[in-house]
Amino acid sequence: MHPLITELGLDGDPKLLHERRGTTFFKVGDTALKITDGLMAGREGEVLAALGADHYRAHGRCGDGTWLAMRWIDGTSLWDAMEPAHRGDDTPAARRSILTAAAEAAEALADLHTAGWTHGDLQPDHVVFEDDAVRIIDLACAQGPVPVPFYVHRGGMTHTTAPEVAALVIGSTEHIATTPEADVWSLVASLFWSWTRTPPTDYRDPDSSRAELLADIAAGHPRDLTASRPWPFPQFEDALLAGLAHDPGQRPAAEALAKNLRSAKP
Repeated sequence: MHPLITELGLDGDPKLLHERRGTTFFKVGDTALKITDGLMAGREGEVLAALGADHYRAHGRCGDGTWLAMRWIDGTSLWDAMEPAHRGDDTPAARRSILTAAAEAAEALADLHTAGWTHGDLQPDHVVFEDDAVRIIDLACAQGPVPVPFYVHRGGMTHTTAPEVAALVIGSTEHIATTPEADVWSLVASLFWSWTRTPPTDYRDPDSSRAELLADIAAGHPRDLTASRPWPFPQFEDALLAGLAHDPGQRPAAEALAKNLRSAKP
């Protein structure tokens, strides 16, 4: 057991869920405890506190690292929410479910943007459906109106990195400011990936280095959606293609994306 669990007085049988790259994640009763070697757990705690997130509990320092305690979110990830499509379940109910999940995810992102924050690392597991709420989680990379500990942001998960961010990552070593437009691309890339089980970029070599994969994203090598989709779904596909526009100025805002998905016919 990690000594911090005892120090915080957490009740329940500790379950180690994740331990890699300087991050340790426990479930203790109804508490999720994240511990990082550096500032990121504490940084996420400050973001959640600034947002008034109802699952936030506390955060603090732990030696040279930081920790974050949250209420355990018992929900379904975007990846799992698209499982019926992956199974080839082409029914009106499955289509409605996909459109609703996608619209709710876009609405949650729109709410984050309205609050003045951008996420910076959206991916399928960072959108969670819990009862009647949709939660965008893992906000350690978020940037917004409230001062939080600074770190040099170099983009998030490769497959969901927007083209303009990919170009900055491979073209410099500077801090990269997150944007709503890049978040929209990342969310739609997550939808594409979750629905088709393939990322939206047609990499020249999927086993290449991260820099080479990012170069393909930056150059604009979109995967053929008609060859990747589990079945034709024109209204959903139109929304995906709009959100994956290479030019950030051509992408719909998260709120507009949500409205498009809400109005789409199954």
